[in-house]
Amino acid sequence: MVSTFQLVLLGLAGILFAGGWGVALSRLWSNWPGVRGLTYSLVAAGAAVCLGLVVWHSYKREVWLPLGDNFDTLIWLAVLLSFLILYVQFVCPLPGLDWFVLPIVVLLVIAAGVFAKALPHQYIASAWKWGHLVTSYLSAVAFAVAFAVGAMYLLIHRRLRTKKAPADPNLGNLERLERLTRTSVSLGFSLLSVGMATGVVILVDKGRSSAFGRAWLTSPKIWLAVAVWLAYAVVLHAPINPSFRGRRAAILSVIGFVLMLGVIVAVQFMPEGP
Repeated sequence: MVSTFQLVLLGLAGILFAGGWGVALSRLWSNWPGVRGLTYSLVAAGAAVCLGLVVWHSYKREVWLPLGDNFDTLIWLAVLLSFLILYVQFVCPLPGLDWFVLPIVVLLVIAAGVFAKALPHQYIASAWKWGHLVTSYLSAVAFAVAFAVGAMYLLIHRRLRTKKAPADPNLGNLERLERLTRTSVSLGFSLLSVGMATGVVILVDKGRSSAFGRAWLTSPKIWLAVAVWLAYAVVLHAPINPSFRGRRAAILSVIGFVLMLGVIVAVQFMPEGP
């Protein structure tokens, strides 16, 4: 069970991430050289608080494997995304990426608090289920990056079409954003394919022994997952079909991530299953 103090620490992490987002946005009207350093210091501090929470929560549960319950899983997603921001911005900076990814991190922290009191799913029952959960949630991280970069692509594309001067001249260029979108989608699509395949194995193994197994054909999370897979399959094959490159691929990346969020929400409320 999640304690009140753990929720307070989670709120502190959310404030740190939100503060980092606010400071990052201040680049729109301020050229203060310390903005970047302050932004990533706040993000690193938020990630450190989240990691501390994960360790404390695992100690109390006496289960050290990640993805043990809703609280643990959503915090891990927030940590992975925050680490991704820090890595990209220090190794190969992409100005403006934090404007789009940090709000997702904040939403994941809020979701962890909302679902903290929910009964945990028994995620780790077998190697198949472990592989299913790891690949599924890592694909969500990759698709979150594709969503952020796709949103940036649409913003720049709109500014170029309307001949409006960008607020930040270093936001990026369309070619690089399209390449990063394709890379993120390729990784996420591969992981999602593995996650769906292992999910089918788990479903066949359970058969009619679970509530989910009796009604999988009408399960919203199954059909949402299929819709996500199809949407990103189109984006991934954009080089073969040039009509789906650029703006259309960016739109599909955004739509696919919205559908992925629907899958994550459905998992919280559906009977236990893959």
